[in-house]
Amino acid sequence: MNASSDRLLRRTLWGNAIFSVVSGAIGVACAAPFAAWATHAPLSVAGLDLAVVFELLGIGVVLFGVICGWVASRETLPQGWARAIFAADIAWVAASALVLVLPASWTTAGIAGIVVVAVIVADIAILEYLGLRRLGAAL
Repeated sequence: MNASSDRLLRRTLWGNAIFSVVSGAIGVACAAPFAAWATHAPLSVAGLDLAVVFELLGIGVVLFGVICGWVASRETLPQGWARAIFAADIAWVAASALVLVLPASWTTAGIAGIVVVAVIVADIAILEYLGLRRLGAAL
């Protein structure tokens, strides 16, 4: 693999890292207001208040971003890790769609937030797929 063949994937992973760390940190910092804006009534998931769920998701997203940055920073890009990140992004988009059909009283802001993040993650996943395909490492 040479530098030009992995450039798209490497840059996409860096973008994913930045987006994930920033959005995850915002999710942790603003979990309570986001939970209040997202639904018309208090919601709990697996016995946890929605604000706590947002905090835990935010922490997980920050850690995911750190992994994306680590993968992007390797001299030789670890394709297995890149494929796992791609799969995780696809899973996020699918889970977002599932969350929207679950019985919850989402507000317009809540629906918009879920959709906007899912579209951004889907765009990143498309770029990751194209980058993996250039390397001959697509799933």
